[in-house]
Amino acid sequence: MRTLAHASRGIERAVAPLTLPQYRILALVADAPERASRLAQRVDVTKASLTGVLDALEARGLLQRTEVHGDRRGVTLVLTPAGTDALAVADAATCAWLASVLALADRPRDVAAALADLGQALVAHRRAKAEA
Repeated sequence: MRTLAHASRGIERAVAPLTLPQYRILALVADAPERASRLAQRVDVTKASLTGVLDALEARGLLQRTEVHGDRRGVTLVLTPAGTDALAVADAATCAWLASVLALADRPRDVAAALADLGQALVAHRRAKAEA
């Protein structure tokens, strides 16, 4: 667990000037336009916390909220071109950070494979939690 905590700090530094929650939101919205209520469930945060992150991203011109036709309260989230660029920069920075860490590992391919497995397990865990 301490290793994950240390890794999260390195990732936080790599994605700056984004915060880690902002990075996570941009990455999820980049996969497909998303309704805010569904996104709150996917990132496992309260709607109030999500609203703060969305407000900050929108104020920076990285994310746009659009109304859902036929649903006055519904909002769909999409990345702006600036948001797409910011996400690409953050992705490149995290990959560079990880490469610098893996360069010091005894078995970097094993670590990379374990991280891929962990990523798949996290997705499966989130899906199972949503279905419960």
